[in-house]
Amino acid sequence: MQYRSFTKDNLQVSSLGFGCMRLPLLKNSKPDEKEAIRIIRHGIDQGINYIDTAVPYHDGESETIVGKALKNGYRDKVLVATKMPTWQPTKKEELDTIFEEQIQKLQVDCIDAYLLHCLQKGFWQNALKLDMISWLEKKREQGKIRYIGFSFHDGFPFFQELVDYYNWDFCQIQYNYVNETVQAGTAGLKYAAQKGLSVIIMEPLFGGVLASPPGKMNEYWKKTGQNPIDLALRWIWDKPEVALVLSGMSNMEQTVQNIEIASRSGIGTFTQEEHALISNAQAIYNESTPIKCTKCRYCVPCPSGVEIPLNFETYNNAIVMPDTHQLAKNLYGMLLPEQQAGHCTECGACEEKCPQQLPIQNLLKQVAKHLK
Repeated sequence: MQYRSFTKDNLQVSSLGFGCMRLPLLKNSKPDEKEAIRIIRHGIDQGINYIDTAVPYHDGESETIVGKALKNGYRDKVLVATKMPTWQPTKKEELDTIFEEQIQKLQVDCIDAYLLHCLQKGFWQNALKLDMISWLEKKREQGKIRYIGFSFHDGFPFFQELVDYYNWDFCQIQYNYVNETVQAGTAGLKYAAQKGLSVIIMEPLFGGVLASPPGKMNEYWKKTGQNPIDLALRWIWDKPEVALVLSGMSNMEQTVQNIEIASRSGIGTFTQEEHALISNAQAIYNESTPIKCTKCRYCVPCPSGVEIPLNFETYNNAIVMPDTHQLAKNLYGMLLPEQQAGHCTECGACEEKCPQQLPIQNLLKQVAKHLK
C-alpha cells in the first residue's frame, strides 16, 4: 500500500480509503453484515487505514457495521470518518443528538475525520443558520473530533467560497476523468490543495460506471485492450494534490483489485501513452454529451437564480451515463428550488450572452422534464 500526507499534521494515510456506501448486499437488499466486516477487515489487513461512512449510507446501517468491523483491535489501525447530514437538523440541539448516535453506532470515543455532508448552497445555509462550525470546534475542544472537513456537491465558484470561509483541515470532492469540469473539478482540486487542505476523492469510477462504461466508451476500451478501472484510478493517483481516493467496494474481488492497483500507483507514474488513452476516452465522452455547454458561465447569474451550467452538467451525465440517472435526479433534487431548471422564467437574458448560441430556455425545459 502507498501512503500520503493527510492534514497539516502530516498523518500517513493510505492512498486507497474504504468507502462504506456500497457494502455487499443480501437478496433482500439489506447489507450483508458478515461479508461487509470480512472485506473491511481484509482491506485494513492489507494496509487501508481510512474508513469512510455517513448517516444515510445503507439507510443508517453503515455506521453500525463499521463499528462492528473495527472491534478486536481494528479501531487502533485506522482513521474513522463520518459526516453530519447538513440537511437534517432544524435545531442546534439536534446536532448533539445526531452526533451521539453516531458515536454509539461506531463504538468510538473520538471520530478522526468529521465532515459537513454534501455541502451545496441550500444545505450550507442550514449549516450557517445552526452555526455548525462553532459546534464542530466545540466537539474538537472536547476531544470528540480530530479533523474538520466537508464533502461537496455544487459548482466551482461556490467551492472557492467554502474553502475560503474557514480554516478547514480537508475536503472531499467528486472527481474522475469525465468530471474534470464538473462540480469542484480539477480547478477545485488545485485550489483546495493550494490553500492547504488535504483533498479526498470520491466517485473515482463515477459510481462504478467507469468500470464498465456504456456505448462508445465501452467499445473504445475493448479496442485498447486496457483495464478501464486500472487507468481511471491511477490517473487520479498520479496527481500530487490528491491525499486519498475513496472506493465504495462491494465485494472481495473489488477490494483485492483496488488494493493491487493502489500498490502500483504513484505521483508522476502515469505514462504519456496512458494520458493519451484517457484523453481519447474524455473526447468520446464529450462528443456524446447532448448539450454542448462549455461551462464558460457567461449565462450566470440568472435573474431568476437558475444555476444553468450545473443543470446542464447534471443532465449530460444522466444521458451519457444511463447508470447514473438516479444519482443525477438526486443531485438535481438537492438544488435550491430557484436553482433548478424548472424555475426558468424565460426572460431570455442567458441566450443573449451565450457564446455557443445555445437555445438555453428550451434546453432547461428538457432538463426539468428529464430530472424532476
